[in-house]
Amino acid sequence: MIKKTGQHIPLLASDGEPTLSILPTRTLILFPGETVSIHVGRPENLALIEDNTGKNKLIGVTYLPDASDGRQKANLCQIGTAAKIISTNNGPGGSKIISLEGIRRIALKTIVKKKPYLTAKINYVDEKVITTNKTATLSENILKIIEQITNVAPTYSAELPYVMKFNMENPGKFADKIAATFHFPISSKQEILQTCRLDPRLEKTLRFLEAEFERVTISYEIRETVKEKDIEERRTHFLREQLYEIKRQLGDVDIEDRAAHKLKLEVKSNKRLTPKVRERALIEIDRLSHLSTASAEYGATKFYLDWLQEIPWNVCSEEIYDLDQVEADIGSEYYGSQKIKKQILERIAVRKLHGGIDEGAPLCLAGAPGTGKASLARAMAKAMGKKFIRISAGALVDIADIKGTARTYLGAMPGIFIRTLKDAGACDPVILIEDVESLAEETNTVMPMAMLEAIDPRFNSRFLDNYVGLPIDLSRAIFICSVRSTEEIPEVLNHRLEVVELPGYIENEKIHIARKYLIPNILRKHGLKRNDVKFLESGLKNIIRSYTMEAGLLGMTREMEKICRHVAHKKASKVNKKWSITDKTVESFLGTPVYIPEMPEKSSEIGVCIGLAWTGSGGDLMIIEGLRMKGSGEVITTGSLGEVMKESIQAAHSYVHSKADVLGIDHDDFSNFDIHIHFPSGAIPKDGPSAGVTVSLVIASVMSERPIRNDIAMTGEVTLRGRVLSVGGIKEKISAAYRAGIKTIMIPCENKKDLKDLPADIIKETKFVFINNVDEVLEKGLLDFKPSSYTLEKIFAKEIEKAKRQKKKTNSRRISAKSGRKK
Repeated sequence: MIKKTGQHIPLLASDGEPTLSILPTRTLILFPGETVSIHVGRPENLALIEDNTGKNKLIGVTYLPDASDGRQKANLCQIGTAAKIISTNNGPGGSKIISLEGIRRIALKTIVKKKPYLTAKINYVDEKVITTNKTATLSENILKIIEQITNVAPTYSAELPYVMKFNMENPGKFADKIAATFHFPISSKQEILQTCRLDPRLEKTLRFLEAEFERVTISYEIRETVKEKDIEERRTHFLREQLYEIKRQLGDVDIEDRAAHKLKLEVKSNKRLTPKVRERALIEIDRLSHLSTASAEYGATKFYLDWLQEIPWNVCSEEIYDLDQVEADIGSEYYGSQKIKKQILERIAVRKLHGGIDEGAPLCLAGAPGTGKASLARAMAKAMGKKFIRISAGALVDIADIKGTARTYLGAMPGIFIRTLKDAGACDPVILIEDVESLAEETNTVMPMAMLEAIDPRFNSRFLDNYVGLPIDLSRAIFICSVRSTEEIPEVLNHRLEVVELPGYIENEKIHIARKYLIPNILRKHGLKRNDVKFLESGLKNIIRSYTMEAGLLGMTREMEKICRHVAHKKASKVNKKWSITDKTVESFLGTPVYIPEMPEKSSEIGVCIGLAWTGSGGDLMIIEGLRMKGSGEVITTGSLGEVMKESIQAAHSYVHSKADVLGIDHDDFSNFDIHIHFPSGAIPKDGPSAGVTVSLVIASVMSERPIRNDIAMTGEVTLRGRVLSVGGIKEKISAAYRAGIKTIMIPCENKKDLKDLPADIIKETKFVFINNVDEVLEKGLLDFKPSSYTLEKIFAKEIEKAKRQKKKTNSRRISAKSGRKK
């Protein structure tokens, strides 16, 4: 608790052991005879001040250094100062500002109490002055170096040597006065305080003054150098102005000089430029003044100076937006998943707390065309009050497009990101980089790495454009990449992007978006009013089902624009009519339907089952067909199937084979019959395990010769043990079944959580059957499925038929043998 000095301390004899309240300090050393003010705020120190304010009351003031190791507590220095509280004043927050007067040195002996404040037994230090021949010499040397310090350091008063000279009669107080006055490190001041012998104290004071003299001398030299440079620059500027004015009076001012002078005034008055940029610009202007306006170098230099002034080096908008308002603005501009909106709001909140900087990985929006990637980025920019810029990575063919061209080349100019900042007029716009998947087509990684250098917060705080040649801070800009799917993200960028997947829209969502966003915008672009043409829900459904096949809204938008162009043509031809777009009138505008939706069969059939598939254009029905025929037990598959889907079919076949007894199927049938499984739309490649339950039902149907219900659709992956696992694209698959009029859907139990993303009307009108294993699928999907009675009857019938065949063969052999003997 007490840090010993390790030196001999002369103590005054005392009858008892005095006890003082101890006030630890970390920022000052109090010397005897000096008066200081200190700010006290800790509760224990406030209690000490309250109990020890008054006449003839002393406290101990001791230095408490910071612990060198944060895991250990610091110790009080042994030597301190007995002090008297002169005055107290109230400070902010219940604190006190007190004035202390140092009385004499004390030495801590032991700590008596720690609560409510520190109390220690002390001894008074014997401060008897014992001078030697060396004392006077040390004092004179100290006085000389004080004079040298005050000559070069303006922070010390020129009267300080005279003040110190009056204290030379008492060398001890002389050393204490110097230590309290000069800007020594606090550890050096404590070293002087705890040096009780006079000559060593003066020697340390002299050593610390010499170090202070070296410090102020270096500061003086730096100050003088800066002063001389400033005087030279002002002299040069004054002479140039004089020369320019003389030339102007004589009429000899050249065009180059006028342009250079004008540019110099613009650069000096441009507050957006940083000091380094301004310095570089002035150097280029000096070069420009010596060039002819007819030279190519003059034009290139002037073009470079224009760029330096137009780049928004320090222009940023304030992060003063309200998060609740941001959430409302994004909700009004973008219709999509609440999970995605929450993720975006969290990123904006982090940016606001960091004062406009987000050190997280850049966002990457992955989704099919028309799923709202650009709309979401635009909504973010509008909600935050930022400029919104769109650039296409597909147009970047060379690294110079990203990092700029060196100024030595003809036609050199900055890269795309510097040009974007110039167009935005700020250094913190929202920049949407579209078609990032085009960078993955490059054989080398130069382009993606150059892109990463610009958008990654680890590097872009000092982004260096080859044309500009000066580092620029891109960390305040908000970079958002967009790709069509997560598989197309370049490998170099994949691990540095935070991917946000935007799912496709189902039919109900497309209708809602069309009514709220698309139709008003399309009518405005075509000069139509709301009552000129009305899109009814039946008409929108017909457009979606018969004229588009997509996850997004681009195709639907184009079809509605065709209808509006037709109406605009009629209206411009002065045809006074109101048009209503219904399911019956759509064909008159758009012609014959392009797509015929897949619909379920009208009756239940053997080997025909309705599966649900998810494609890049959304959910769809997939009617899987099965057929058995005489053969050797082979499973034939057609329909452009991938390896995963083929393995899923084999697993389903093996499981149904293992359940032959339950299904009433003779085991020999699996060896005597081939099974052909066909998936529709053979030109379209298919893969994935989600058709496992559907294939299981088809195989069970064709082998047991039982029909499958035609009013039920299903999806789910099947394991070899018959468990049904979760699959993706549930929202799109259920929407496809609902659109086709199927109201009973089997889905894995693990996908129950995905139903929360569905519209309320679909959930209300659809019956969901949650399945854990294939047995439940077989029981609910096959008609007339009675495993207990039907299976035994089937088994016995098979055995009886087998016995009859065996008996018939035996009789035939006997008859043949008898006829042979007769012959």
